Amino acid sequence: AIAARHRRAGGDDEPLHRRMMEEALIGADIMPAATHLTASMLSGAHPAVTFGNTRIHTLDYGRAADPEAGGAILIGSLDLTDSDRTLSLFGTGPEIVSGSGAGARAEGFRELVLPAESADLVIMNPPFTRPTGQEADRIGVPVPSFAGFGTSEHDQREMSRTLSRIRDRLAEPAGNGNAGLASHFIDLAHRKLKPGGVLALVLPIAFAAGGSWADARTLLARHYRDVTIVTIATTGQHDRAFSADTGMGEALIVAVKSEAPEDARESDAPAAYVNLLERPLTGVDATEIGRVIARLPERESDFLYVGGDETGCYIRASLTDGGCSSLRSPDAAPAAIALTRGLLRLPRMAEPLPIPVERLGVLGSRGLYHMDISGTETNKAGVPRGPFDVAFRRDPAAAYPMLWRHDADRERRLVVEPDSEGRVRPDCDEAAVEVWETATRLHFNRDFRINSQSLAACLTPERTIGGRAWPNFRVEGDPRREEALALWANTTPGLIAFWWTGTRQQQGRSIRTISALPSLPVLDVRTLDEPRLARAAAIFENFRDWRFLPANEAYRDPTRQALDRAVLVELLGLPEAVLEPLEALRRQWCAEPTVHGGKSTRPS
Repeated sequence: AIAARHRRAGGDDEPLHRRMMEEALIGADIMPAATHLTASMLSGAHPAVTFGNTRIHTLDYGRAADPEAGGAILIGSLDLTDSDRTLSLFGTGPEIVSGSGAGARAEGFRELVLPAESADLVIMNPPFTRPTGQEADRIGVPVPSFAGFGTSEHDQREMSRTLSRIRDRLAEPAGNGNAGLASHFIDLAHRKLKPGGVLALVLPIAFAAGGSWADARTLLARHYRDVTIVTIATTGQHDRAFSADTGMGEALIVAVKSEAPEDARESDAPAAYVNLLERPLTGVDATEIGRVIARLPERESDFLYVGGDETGCYIRASLTDGGCSSLRSPDAAPAAIALTRGLLRLPRMAEPLPIPVERLGVLGSRGLYHMDISGTETNKAGVPRGPFDVAFRRDPAAAYPMLWRHDADRERRLVVEPDSEGRVRPDCDEAAVEVWETATRLHFNRDFRINSQSLAACLTPERTIGGRAWPNFRVEGDPRREEALALWANTTPGLIAFWWTGTRQQQGRSIRTISALPSLPVLDVRTLDEPRLARAAAIFENFRDWRFLPANEAYRDPTRQALDRAVLVELLGLPEAVLEPLEALRRQWCAEPTVHGGKSTRPS
């Protein structure tokens, strides 16, 4: 790209080639094939021009191969996060690949030297694995992030500890183990990029809204400007990815590093969300789309066109409005953003209406993480993390009923029966009672499959321990507030708020970690006086046995529409005039790919 710009300006890029190869272009990977291929492709720009050693490095990984390193533990590029240099080798042995110019030489192990704030442009497509958690449990590898090249279990753990020590030395770390290894590469990029330089990253789409990515977004808010987040608004896991082999939704993040940090939050930092209808098919397509993005109008939102063809849409919002990513149309965005700010903003209405909205965590406290209920790992005394074994419920009078799993057909009504029971492990009676103290009737859907499940929240007939799928939530004050929250969560505005603030890594699904559950925007039930609480209880009793369609079919679900009327008009006292524009919003929302996930039940 640099060479092309130089040519367009009337220059000859051939004399630049040697210096570009030897000094300007810096690349690093732990895969020898990747570095060999990269060096070959770059040198092919001017194959007749000789050069010395490149700055394309294969980095040592695991226990250092260099005898002089004393068996140090190395973690590839991430070693550079708080250092200006790290050990390097090229290919699979100690020899490096050289050109044939005067500077060419062969030598043994060497170093990659990259001082802080020295790069004009940092481009990264980092690995997305997480150091611990579900990946480790599923594949039986202690630390999947560091399991490459046959590293031993001991070395994997040492590498993970090395990364933790690096993170602890950073003033504003973006890296988070729950977000995955990619978040730590943001720290590396930030450290090496000079003020005014451009950051360009390929990240999981969870970056836009995931709770574990909050520190990364805060870093961008404080230190970067002109933030652009590009995603793909379509169905199909592979079709939502820019990479060839991830099979998951991805986001391209481009931003310019500021000269000095600002005292800014996510909600203050502007961002442009660009949502493409499909992945660009060719480099020419990508270039033309890039030119359109670089010239976005100042309007709040609009559709994107390349030539006369619709290519996608864009929305200008803040970094905290990550729900703007992967939208096929900008129409639903204003309503969703307004909901998080306590306003009901509907199409065809000139002014939004205030509604009492608060973060769920302000109204009470969340239940336990499921591993604290049934986790099997033991401490030094041999006591398991969780006091229960979880079994299918056989006895309706079981001492410890649980709502543990998802079964969409069982979850069509507001009241859901417990599906499991907890069996107390030996010597865990006291811990079992402590867990039971967190049991409630109110449960929120942590892993909401919008295109097959009906409920964002439900109540059980009795106090029940919440599981991985349905964690508990304890509401402070009048117990009727539980019913009011369950009603609101399953209205169209309640569903949209859940979808908007959750992560949408998988199509037709909105996921909230249990730690992110308290941030969910909900009806502030503390504002309901005695008459309204009584009215909420009556509405709940009326609707408790009504059957809902899957959430993505809200546009044609008479139960959902009746609930909207009951909550918005009868309970909150909004004018009936909101129902007609709400119908339009319902259809707009249900038409979004991240809601219907490609199912034929979407609006025609």
